[in-house]
Amino acid sequence: MPAIKIKWQSTDAGSRKHPPPVGKYFSVARFSDDSKWQDHAWSVVFQLSRHETVEGHDFSSGTVEFLMPDAPSHKFDIHTAFDIYEGPHMVGTVHIQSLS
Repeated sequence: MPAIKIKWQSTDAGSRKHPPPVGKYFSVARFSDDSKWQDHAWSVVFQLSRHETVEGHDFSSGTVEFLMPDAPSHKFDIHTAFDIYEGPHMVGTVHIQSLS
């Protein structure tokens, strides 16, 4: 599973008040090459291992995988980052740290 770091959007940008707790977190991924992503959205599952605040920004670290086995897992190979959504709100940007 790819190792990731999530930079959470601020509450001013419509995001959550606090990062989700350590453990499993489910969200919807939007990759930059998905022009009609709402029609082809894929759920992702994070295993969050820690949180930190750096210069006023909240970050979470952990791993990610697609919820469904037939999801386009190659997207983790070709993208270095993607956005995650809760409903219509973009709540964070996921940065892929490594693929192992």
